[in-house]
Amino acid sequence: MGSFKPPRAFHPLDLEIMDRVYETAWAHLEAREPFRDRQKDGELQNALRKLVFDSAGSDKINFDTLCDRVLVSMPDTWMVFTSGEPHRSPKVSF
Repeated sequence: MGSFKPPRAFHPLDLEIMDRVYETAWAHLEAREPFRDRQKDGELQNALRKLVFDSAGSDKINFDTLCDRVLVSMPDTWMVFTSGEPHRSPKVSF
């Protein structure tokens, strides 16, 4: 038999932190690819919400720790381009 884990109940302050982490991560995603296909934003937002909840784990929720986990875990494949090649930073040589 497998072990059953009951769903976690979040404290209202934890939910507030998670909401702020979501907003921060969404702002990073928007800044990373301003020319993305905005018709796909709803799908990306749902995936990001799930990532935030999954990253919260069972530990005490801390904004910085959770935000770092989420930002590191955001896949590059979430970038959906409208046309052409993905935006790449120019190479800088010294």
